[in-house]
Amino acid sequence: MLRRLRRTATILAVAALLTGVAPGASGAVAAAAEVRPGDCVVAVPDGGECGVLTVPEYRAGGPGERTVELPYVLVRSENPTEPPLVFMNGGPGSGSVQLAGYFSHGLGLRASRDVVVLEQRGGARATPSLQCPGAAAAMADAFTTTEDPYDEFEPAAIAMRDCLDEFEAAGGDPRGYTVAETALDLRDLREALGYDSWTVYGLSWSTQVMAELARIDPAGVDAVVMDSFSAPDRDFAATAYEGLELSLDRLGERSGGDFPDPYADLLAAADLLDADPVAVDGHNPVTGEPVTFRLTGDDLVTFVHAGLYDVELLPVIPYLLDRLAGGHTGALRTLVDVGVDELTGHTLGQYWTMQCQDEVPYRRAGAGRASPLIEWLVADEVVCAELGLPAPPRPPAPVAFTQPALVLAGSEDPVTAAPVADAASAGLPSREFLEFAGVGHGVLLNSRCGRETIAAWLADPSRSVADVCDRSTPAYAVVGSGDLHPTSRLAQAALAADDGDWLAVALPAAFALLCLAWLAGWLAPVVVGRRRGAGGGSTLAAGLAPVAGTVFVLAVGGLLWTASNALPTQLVVGVPPAVPWLGLLLFAGPAGIVLTARRASARGRVLLLAAGLLWLAFAAWFLVVVVLPS
Repeated sequence: MLRRLRRTATILAVAALLTGVAPGASGAVAAAAEVRPGDCVVAVPDGGECGVLTVPEYRAGGPGERTVELPYVLVRSENPTEPPLVFMNGGPGSGSVQLAGYFSHGLGLRASRDVVVLEQRGGARATPSLQCPGAAAAMADAFTTTEDPYDEFEPAAIAMRDCLDEFEAAGGDPRGYTVAETALDLRDLREALGYDSWTVYGLSWSTQVMAELARIDPAGVDAVVMDSFSAPDRDFAATAYEGLELSLDRLGERSGGDFPDPYADLLAAADLLDADPVAVDGHNPVTGEPVTFRLTGDDLVTFVHAGLYDVELLPVIPYLLDRLAGGHTGALRTLVDVGVDELTGHTLGQYWTMQCQDEVPYRRAGAGRASPLIEWLVADEVVCAELGLPAPPRPPAPVAFTQPALVLAGSEDPVTAAPVADAASAGLPSREFLEFAGVGHGVLLNSRCGRETIAAWLADPSRSVADVCDRSTPAYAVVGSGDLHPTSRLAQAALAADDGDWLAVALPAAFALLCLAWLAGWLAPVVVGRRRGAGGGSTLAAGLAPVAGTVFVLAVGGLLWTASNALPTQLVVGVPPAVPWLGLLLFAGPAGIVLTARRASARGRVLLLAAGLLWLAFAAWFLVVVVLPS
């Protein structure tokens, strides 16, 4: 079968050479695409096969153009009754093949169709790769200064220029890293695998790829899913600013009056940070080196924008902004971790090489110079100015294809806002647009109702799936002003422990072990005493401290566990209101120790003194970390 597919691809290439036209690319002359078995670069689901697609790097470059190798995963159905589905992740620069199981088994598609997932050209798993770790590290380090953002990102731009120079010196052609070339990769993969047609699924940036594929390969695409549609003809920078305000407005509406204007809170908090920047210890996620981030108002806006992508962080943001507007900056560490990871967690070299050609040249002049700034848009401007890559000869056009389309949007998506996605796809002749409440960016990954809707539509793209499930009820309610006791220090201690600083939680851990060991030591003689008919007030007094301490540990642990299961991110800004009141149980410890010490031996008094000191130290820790607002 593989030999036959290669022979077919060769015939197509020969025909292209004779006519001067490559299939689907007017005027291009390119070598044949090939597929071959390859090593699995990720764990694959049952039925998964790993392969490599080899295609020209730049199809208009001629027969001598070098090739690129793109890993893919094919999960075959045992009973294929529906067209295959192909997926590519967004970004550009996000990995794809790790999501093969999400589609084939998570959505249950393997029961009726093959699933194919292809990596992007230039991605971390592709050969060659445009990872450019130096540029990514400089991107993270930009948040360690309080300079003008247009100056802060110059080191990232220079590092990216150096990376691209090395790439070109090794024979690379940046012109091959565009939406158009990526769409042709998918067409070539379909032909090489021997599929007559398939359904295509795009997420965020890759919705542009799938829309282009549907246009250039109409016979090979039978239906299109566009999740968090990134409209190619819209100003991406302007949409991001509009999406930020819209997302916060909708969260304010959902807060039940507790936080009527989160966007105003964001601006107020940004003004406070501009007047007095806040230092936050963290680490550069690229190098792993510890750094101190120095946050201004623009940094805050940037990290809040990134945080709005996350369906579990969304409900906490109004509460967080209210606290920040009041000058309480303790929870910034978590926001910084989320934001920096989001901004550097994809292949930035590939991202900038593609965006600087396809999209950045067509942003509205000055869109990145709003106040306050979303700084990754500034980074795009600075880097693209340094690279000087050519823009396409014509501005991007609206999407135009005739196949059935399902367009999905999160109601609080800050970057591909639902109203923009709706308007930009309205011209498609066979389109269903659906919005999901309480979802940020990426319906597939963040909404159970979204996944049910996707599976139902794929089963029959001709019918409406608007009523498959409840799209109007968010998975999580917005955290209200009275839902938590405001403290961020507990989350900071947990984050420090997660970074390897176990001393941050050593005291509560030691206290919990003390209580449990003390309780076990007290219960043993009590049980023995009861069997012998012994007992008395002194024995009961000795149990006051261990019983109270153990009840405290279990009750606090149970409340935190329950809150974490309900919405883990709420613990970033506070704890259940009952937790500080449980601290009253800690008063029982000293009382019990004093009562017990009266009848204890000298050795017993020493042990009680040590336990008492640990108890008092933990009580002080609990007062500062949990009880005092922060």
